[in-house]
Amino acid sequence: MAKVFSDISSQDPRVRRSVILVIALALFAAAPFSIAQVPIEIAQVATVQPPTTEAMLTLPESSSLPDSPGALVTGSSTSTAEELADSADPITTTRPVLRPQVKLVPSDRTAPPQTAGDKVKMGLREAVTPYSMLGWVFSAGWAQLIDGSPNYGTNGKAFAQRLGASAAIASSRNIFSDSILGPIFHQDTRYYQLGKGHNFIHRAIYAGTRPIIGRTDGGRSIPNYAFLLATGGSSGLTVTYYPEQNTSASEVGWTFATSLGGAAVGNLISEFGGDIIQSLHLTRNQ
Repeated sequence: MAKVFSDISSQDPRVRRSVILVIALALFAAAPFSIAQVPIEIAQVATVQPPTTEAMLTLPESSSLPDSPGALVTGSSTSTAEELADSADPITTTRPVLRPQVKLVPSDRTAPPQTAGDKVKMGLREAVTPYSMLGWVFSAGWAQLIDGSPNYGTNGKAFAQRLGASAAIASSRNIFSDSILGPIFHQDTRYYQLGKGHNFIHRAIYAGTRPIIGRTDGGRSIPNYAFLLATGGSSGLTVTYYPEQNTSASEVGWTFATSLGGAAVGNLISEFGGDIIQSLHLTRNQ
């Protein structure tokens, strides 16, 4: 790895920046796929009903998407015996339930209530997921490409410093928001995907505004105090490890703003990443 950085840094600056751009774009393109690869642990209950008259007359209703994320879906519908005659093994199922430490809640899953301990575990877990690590690399790669803040330079050592700084700010933000401020403000800091039951514009606006619009444990919309304060705190901490030229008040403010923008982009990937993967699979099948 050291030799690779040495080779890149010895090249013409335009060549070096081109290499870094290719790496950064490749990692960004892979980000939606990491969502599908991050293990989503669910508990699904399926019970076989005895062949009684009651079982033959009742089937669960198909789950429908809620008008707002986070609603718990329950229900059943009845059918006549003739309509069920072709059903050999009638079963009753419940909607798959995520574990409370999982931050991304797909539109077809139910999110259980969280305890303070669940929120602490979720924040620690999110600080080191593969998806989070891809974010560190992309952020550091982009800053290296444009020689932007934090201004460590443009050689291999500078990229390593940027990568460490990116990991520090992202991890501290997750821990502050999910593990500390979430319990304090009684906020549910999980991301609830709207899904295909809503149009593209609605979903895009929803995803892009989640960094500033949060929700209580009861599902009520409020200003996203936990994330905003966590982002401010993690941005303020950069004065302890950023270069001196990046520690002024205006630079800290810029770090805060870009962190909010990065979070919005991450939410867009969470909202539409699964759809992109599905589309690719459909194209291959055709």
